[in-house]
Amino acid sequence: MQQQIELMEIGSIAIFAAYNLVLFWQVKKTYYLYLALLCVVIFVRATLVDDGSMIFYTFFPDVSLTLGRKIEFFCSYAGVPLTLLFIYRLYTLPHFVKFVKGFLIVTFAFLLFVLVTPYRIFYHTLDIYNLIILLSYVLTFSMLISAVRKELTGSIYVLSGTALCFVFVMAELLKTSGIIFINAGPNLVNTGFIVFLFFQSIALSEIFAKSFRENKELNKDLEKRVEEKISELKRSSLLRDTLIRIVSHDLRGPLGNLKSVITLTRDEQVSVEQAKEFLGTIDKGVDHTIQMLDELMEWGHAASDNKRIDQEEIVLKEMIDPIVEQARNHIDNKELKLKISGDLEAVCLFDKNALKVVLRNLLSNAVKFTEKNGNIDLMVEERSDTIHVQFCDTGIGIPDEMKTNLFEMKKDNKRTGTDNEKSSGVGLFICKDLIEQNMGSIEVMDNPNGKGTIFNFSLKRAAS
Repeated sequence: MQQQIELMEIGSIAIFAAYNLVLFWQVKKTYYLYLALLCVVIFVRATLVDDGSMIFYTFFPDVSLTLGRKIEFFCSYAGVPLTLLFIYRLYTLPHFVKFVKGFLIVTFAFLLFVLVTPYRIFYHTLDIYNLIILLSYVLTFSMLISAVRKELTGSIYVLSGTALCFVFVMAELLKTSGIIFINAGPNLVNTGFIVFLFFQSIALSEIFAKSFRENKELNKDLEKRVEEKISELKRSSLLRDTLIRIVSHDLRGPLGNLKSVITLTRDEQVSVEQAKEFLGTIDKGVDHTIQMLDELMEWGHAASDNKRIDQEEIVLKEMIDPIVEQARNHIDNKELKLKISGDLEAVCLFDKNALKVVLRNLLSNAVKFTEKNGNIDLMVEERSDTIHVQFCDTGIGIPDEMKTNLFEMKKDNKRTGTDNEKSSGVGLFICKDLIEQNMGSIEVMDNPNGKGTIFNFSLKRAAS
């Protein structure tokens, strides 16, 4: 029965050794290697001890008893530095490094002494070795208590396993020293080491599980960053393509017309009065293009990876009034009735420049696509955690075929206003993008009171 228990223990230690070697091969953590080597030396020692079955000699019958003793003592002494290295590498504790190095030097000296001296000499070092074991346990407990205080993963399990192993090792030392007498039973060091390995397995499983969770979170974070980078690249590419299109078409038109007027005037083919008339038309086109470029620059600035949305508390009235004044001439020329109502003193959280672009675009569109003597209502409604701004006009409305892609940057979105005002087709796309970057939303619908359109967008309300 005793031999069967011993063989089960030796087999378990061998399995643990193989298991930790595989883990070391896979994850390249040195503490797995030290634990595997510790299992190996305990395994070899267990096959050689006197109170065991000594099956080592069954497999290696040509090995002399003297050499077997040397191997047994070598493995016993090697267990001390491997245990310390395992604990130290498992929980990196810099303030213990000097003590660990001191034990390594001493134990390596003993290992060398065992290798170069005969059995009758190194046998007398056994009592000193027992003292070293006790001191090594003191250092091990000190490191593990420190790890537990720092709440390092699995440290309480490692400490518990080490404490139980210490009890078995001390019982074996007392038995071999003759202080206590145990008539039967397997070698207690093997039993204690099995208990130690069991608790280490629990601790390492917890560490492995934590690493898996952290890697999973890291992968999610990396995926999110990759998606953000892809989005930024798409934005940059879209901005570049849009600028090229505008520079090559919208900006080229007014400049080409200006060049023609200059040429005709210089060659005296048109009168000064005609040139002034042409220049007035060109001036409107240039103003439109400059405004559009300003909006594109603001959008591109917000979309770039070196400038993020900078939200601040904004009183809506302080933003709406200047925008209305800028559009006043256009409103008056078309004889439109503009009504502003609602919670104008509401305070929102938004990027100031972005909000300016959104308000200017939506008001400009309402004016542009409303016929003379029409009505425009600008309403602000404050809700629990959001603020809604609505532009309602009695204009020409939006064809159903345009609504699907209205907020996308498409050439089909370009339309001429009721007074032949030009449209770039990019304004609503910019509005939607800037609003969503500020955690808001925008929607469009037909005016239920008749012809016209309603644009409604939400803003985050500032905490009161």
